[in-house]
Amino acid sequence: MATSPGEPRTRTSAEFVESSVLEAVVPASSDIDLEDELQSWDGKNDDESGSILPFLLQRNVLLLDELLPVYVAFRTPLVDDETLKLYLARLVLNLEGYAFSTSPPPEGEPKPGPTKELIYSSTIKDTDEPTVVRHGKGDESHTYVFWKVKAFISRPQGRFHKPAVYFQPTASFKPASTPQKTDPEDEYLPNCVPTALNLLQAFENDPALAGVHPRLSAMRINKMAPSAAPVIREMVRPIRSGQRPLFRILPALIWRVRYAKVHTNINDLSLLASLDLEVASYATYDVLLKSVNLTLHGGTVQPYVNGPQDSEAVYKPGDQLTYIYKITPDIASDGTPTLGTKGHFLTMHVSASVLMSAATHPAIAITWNTPVDFASASQHSPNLLKAAHTLSTPSTNNPDALPPVDDAATAPTSAINVTLTISGPPRVRTGEVFTWTVFIVNRSKTIRKLAIRIIPKRSPQQLASQSSHTQPHPSSSPPPSPPSSPSTKKPLLAPAIVDENILYAQQKGARTATAELVCLTTDIRVGQLAPGSCFTAEVKFLATGRGVLGIEGVRVLDLGSGEVVLGRDVPSVVAVGEGEEDEDRE
Repeated sequence: MATSPGEPRTRTSAEFVESSVLEAVVPASSDIDLEDELQSWDGKNDDESGSILPFLLQRNVLLLDELLPVYVAFRTPLVDDETLKLYLARLVLNLEGYAFSTSPPPEGEPKPGPTKELIYSSTIKDTDEPTVVRHGKGDESHTYVFWKVKAFISRPQGRFHKPAVYFQPTASFKPASTPQKTDPEDEYLPNCVPTALNLLQAFENDPALAGVHPRLSAMRINKMAPSAAPVIREMVRPIRSGQRPLFRILPALIWRVRYAKVHTNINDLSLLASLDLEVASYATYDVLLKSVNLTLHGGTVQPYVNGPQDSEAVYKPGDQLTYIYKITPDIASDGTPTLGTKGHFLTMHVSASVLMSAATHPAIAITWNTPVDFASASQHSPNLLKAAHTLSTPSTNNPDALPPVDDAATAPTSAINVTLTISGPPRVRTGEVFTWTVFIVNRSKTIRKLAIRIIPKRSPQQLASQSSHTQPHPSSSPPPSPPSSPSTKKPLLAPAIVDENILYAQQKGARTATAELVCLTTDIRVGQLAPGSCFTAEVKFLATGRGVLGIEGVRVLDLGSGEVVLGRDVPSVVAVGEGEEDEDRE
């Protein structure tokens, strides 16, 4: 620390505040020593901006996601060391960084909301030791105090056109002493202090109270502010701030993450994550990538294709790098992701250094996360995933037994909560088209998008034909040799059909039976059915046979969630011929 030949003198706090200046500076050199730079300064000031450090070359461009060293410079006239130490202990310093637009948005774009946005804020702690330097002679002698703050240039939430950043340091002066509490803590009522007014004193002589003296202190009704000793405000006016230079901000890296499904079995919910990094071309700065990592909350991440691993490689503006990872969520016992559809987060960590010049190499630290929905990316319903997981999980009770079937995947569910009311004519004529009216009511609490389909009834001939197809037929191939054990009488496996002529004969000889009640409406689409609302649709049928005719059921599918409901309680109709109808009328 250099000592000027001028004699420092004791100054009052008011003089200290009025003659001091506060300013935030961002040096252009990353490895600067402000004490040496200040000592080598000859005192000339050719800068018209009014900076307290005119010799210091500052940055013009800042980078997003940069760990920026900002120096808070405080200049005051020369004072002695003891007085300076007392005044600095009472000084409260804050540093804030704001982002704003330097030009209006182009025509056609919406107007921006706030004019500026706070992207950084911190308070300098008392434990941060500043650097004190004395410089100058005579009336030009000053004391400089520097605090170094690591500011992170976060990305603003708003949309700014040609954004810029400025730093605003503020300082306040704490009082020299604070009033101490003179009342003892163990006393409920202090001595020699009159009690508060009794608001119920007028009811003391009321005969209905039978000698009871009610009391309600006025302190329970009125808020009594405690009297404090007057505090002398020593700060006449706030500490004056110096210039606030503007810094343009640009992104050094641009990234994008894309997902693709892995072509494996159904119960594998893994995804391929492609991370594309691009060095911004309009920044015109080379970038040295140090590390690129991906982590998944509630899962694992494995490199699928090895990306660039050279930590000393320097990439030019416009270069693109691709990293491919395989991300796998933790699976629950039912085959679904453990954290559901919104609990998995993919986090990217990138550490780099930007080579702006030989002396300027700022550090970049990017931490970005995004949710991943594995259930939607699988393109399969949750019930199908549960069934595939159950089938792929071996049974621990009996290794030779088949795994149990998941009822939730096969049985109809009532989670859709939709009511169907079907009405139609009780008697129809064969060969003529008639109509059923379907009244649909959404009783759930969510908006439904439904598809309704009529399932025809299979005739007994079709059922017999299907059962005959499933029976085993003799094969032209020789039967397998019996097992060597004499206790086994029947083979464990049925003989396989290897003769194509038998299969062709079965398919050609299969009889096709026509449906007696044909539905002419393939399906009904009901879109955006709000909770509690209803919809009426018409279904056309054609009776080709006579007698009591019906359908197998009505299948309701929720197009949003994939849930299916099969309703079998459907009406039947009586189909009669033309002559039979006339006989009934007679």
